[in-house]
Amino acid sequence: MPTPNWDRQTLLAGLAAATVVENPASLPVDKRGWRAAADAVARARSPMQRKQHAQALGQAVLRLVQASGARTVGLYSPIGAETETRELANSLLVHGIALAYPRLRSEGPLMDFATTTGPAALQQRPRSRLLEPAGPVIAPEDLDLVVIPCLAVSPALVRLGHGGGYFDRWLPGLPATALRLGVVPAACVWPWQPIEGHDQAMDLLCTEQGLCRPAS
Repeated sequence: MPTPNWDRQTLLAGLAAATVVENPASLPVDKRGWRAAADAVARARSPMQRKQHAQALGQAVLRLVQASGARTVGLYSPIGAETETRELANSLLVHGIALAYPRLRSEGPLMDFATTTGPAALQQRPRSRLLEPAGPVIAPEDLDLVVIPCLAVSPALVRLGHGGGYFDRWLPGLPATALRLGVVPAACVWPWQPIEGHDQAMDLLCTEQGLCRPAS
């Protein structure tokens, strides 16, 4: 399979920089506080705002796939107030794109991406809200684009997750040929802190307004 032709310089040049919003009224002092503040913002969104974000994400991913010739995309099944991906997944399948989703390992805070025939084939993990794929594990180097849920991101697009550490442990193994697309509400692009060595940066971001690049 040929490596997707990510012309990163051209791609970034054509995008607006991420707009950093004002801090929450009560400034969090640690990651736990930032997570709680971001989760509250995401849950307060109206159904229309959530739908707008899902539509913007679908348009962004299809644009990236068509521009690069990507053949395999990693998605996520949303939990809580995370942006929906089902319509995007079905659209990718129509375009002949292979899908993979995260699946937690039984040992430790580790995960893999595994293939699936579509969102309808995902299975609920026992005693969990997670929906997981039942197909074989896919090597990180076989993924062309990975769509990653974020609670918040910094101006440099460093991701704040739920705190489980699964993505932080998995993402370092993703090759540079694969694009990391973070998904976050526009209202959660914050200068959160403290950013630590294991925290992972995204290449691009998709908010309700569409694709954007790191702020300069």
